[in-house]
Amino acid sequence: MDKDPSGAVEWKEHIEELRRRILSALAVFFSAAALSFAFSERITGFLLHPLLELGVKLYTFSPAEKFMAHLHISAAAGAVFASPFLILQIGMFIWPGLKGREKTCAWFALVAVPALFAAGSAAAYRFFAPVILDFFLSFGSGDGVEALWSFREYLSLLAGLMLATGIMLQMPLAMLALFAAGIADPRKAASARPYAVLLIFLLAAILTPPDVTSQVMLGVPLYLLFELTLLAGKIMRSAKK
Repeated sequence: MDKDPSGAVEWKEHIEELRRRILSALAVFFSAAALSFAFSERITGFLLHPLLELGVKLYTFSPAEKFMAHLHISAAAGAVFASPFLILQIGMFIWPGLKGREKTCAWFALVAVPALFAAGSAAAYRFFAPVILDFFLSFGSGDGVEALWSFREYLSLLAGLMLATGIMLQMPLAMLALFAAGIADPRKAASARPYAVLLIFLLAAILTPPDVTSQVMLGVPLYLLFELTLLAGKIMRSAKK
């Protein structure tokens, strides 16, 4: 039996389109990272702002540490600045295969995903980080041991906290998508509340720096978001009836 040549051609076209979009996203990322490196001093100053009120002085412990930290900052900033373009490329790639309601959900996701990530990262930077840093600084302050903080370790802690909070804030959006698609039931999800709480704090422990303060400060707001998502799911279910 002869193979369908049109199907093979269509498949190759999809692969070629995907390749072009990936290359475009990579080009935007590297351009954004290079531009970020030119402004890395300003970006670093922004990231150091949570330390200003604490009066903490950071140190480097190797000749290349500061340079490598600026490279990592530039790469992270490039990823952040390029992410909207990447999400847009993903949306444009899957758009032709979506139907009416699916397209509405896709538009909502294109806006909600980066918005929630930005909100989570901003909350971590503005509220969580100062409290956590102050806790670390004041812990054991009377034992005579002077705090000597590494520039690289500080940036790693702050970036990890912002990344974790941004990612975890995607969970309510994923739950609402499952509720809207009928894959999950808000009432059954509510009955599994103890397991959800365990999962939330387990993910908080994995994604945040290894300290209880960070885990609690991330886990408690996420649990409240879980309850609000259940409420929104029940309202959506009642509206469909």
